[in-house]
Amino acid sequence: MKSQRFAYKTYGRIFVTQADHIPLVEAIIKDLDEFEYEYMPDDLITVYKPNPLMVYLHKFEIDKIALTAKCWEAGIWIWCVDNQPEF
Repeated sequence: MKSQRFAYKTYGRIFVTQADHIPLVEAIIKDLDEFEYEYMPDDLITVYKPNPLMVYLHKFEIDKIALTAKCWEAGIWIWCVDNQPEF
């Protein structure tokens, strides 16, 4: 499976459906890539609301596909969004 990382130094967000899923997703990120976990913005993960604000990602570049697969395996719905340009 091809990886797809968050774009370097752009804006983005990881959305969940329940606030109690936030620490679970953080733990999955740490388990998946501890190096990238250190670059994760504190407010990156949030419960989805219409017209959400994005946060600056700095150097956080975790693989969105791998993260989504791990979260879905754990029964956690996530949606990873960033301003990555289309090619």
